[in-house]
Amino acid sequence: MRKQVLIYLAIYACIYAIALVTALLTKPTFFSNILGFVAILNYICSLAPGIFRIILPGSRKNKFLNYLLKHRRFLGVSAFLLALNHGALQIIKRQLNLLDPITYLHYFQGFSMLTILTLLAITSSDESVKSFKRNWKKLHQLTYLIIFLLPWHIVDKMSGHWTFITPISVLLSLLLVTLFLIRKHKESLNISSA
Repeated sequence: MRKQVLIYLAIYACIYAIALVTALLTKPTFFSNILGFVAILNYICSLAPGIFRIILPGSRKNKFLNYLLKHRRFLGVSAFLLALNHGALQIIKRQLNLLDPITYLHYFQGFSMLTILTLLAITSSDESVKSFKRNWKKLHQLTYLIIFLLPWHIVDKMSGHWTFITPISVLLSLLLVTLFLIRKHKESLNISSA
């Protein structure tokens, strides 16, 4: 399993390097938005199996959801790498001063989500599960904060200059929020009836 993780990381590192070079040679804005959108898709695909297993118990037999469940770790790591590409291109495009604290306030949602994704990517290995034990699951529940930061980030940063990808991204992120809240409601009903 460790070799497979390293292979995936090497592939995504190459994609990262290609993305940065391509963005420097072309218009980075649109390319960055595409990377952000694909990061959202990967993130949603990493969470979908867990959400749908609670909301629709019959979905446990769904082959597509089982495939996503089997590869959710790699989907999550790829979401991180794509989001990292997106963020790096935005920093280049906007020529952000990373030494200025105001930058972190203005881009709070993006930096927060990237910090969470970084922690999750670093600890997405079998070795981390063994060493963190129960705390690993608690740490990985940080991913649910991203669900609420994501629509805010998209609407805030794209206000005034939407592309054709923006409404799709907003709808997908709001759908994810809705499905997550339905899941939490169903879980609370199951706990109270037990």
